[in-house]
Amino acid sequence: MEIQAVCPHCKKVGVAHWKEKENIFCPLCQHPWLEFVTEKFIDQCAMCGAAHLYRQKDFNRKLGVGLVVLGVAFAYFTYGISLLVVTLVDWLLFKRVGEVGCCYRCNTQYRKSSRIDEMAPFDLELQDYYRNLR
Repeated sequence: MEIQAVCPHCKKVGVAHWKEKENIFCPLCQHPWLEFVTEKFIDQCAMCGAAHLYRQKDFNRKLGVGLVVLGVAFAYFTYGISLLVVTLVDWLLFKRVGEVGCCYRCNTQYRKSSRIDEMAPFDLELQDYYRNLR
């Protein structure tokens, strides 16, 4: 499993690969990660211990917005056909891209795990709850 998180010690984003029953360390400062690992692993965040995780498509949001802006920019010259092309490209990417698990509190991302399908989809009410805890 691949874990992308903000290190609680050095406050920089790092990516680490985790195998079961093994501790991992920040790739930058070597501070230990995954202090809250449980037997089921995905029942809570391994970085901060938050009880709620969600799943979403693993797609770069800036790229998605850029595609829409590009389609709108060319819409006048292509009589709207560019919007149809962007919609088709977006749909194809949506079907091909996998899912990633995320933590509401610390935004840690979990990739390449079969347990991601067990997570609930994004819930705005939970997001607001964790945002107000900060």
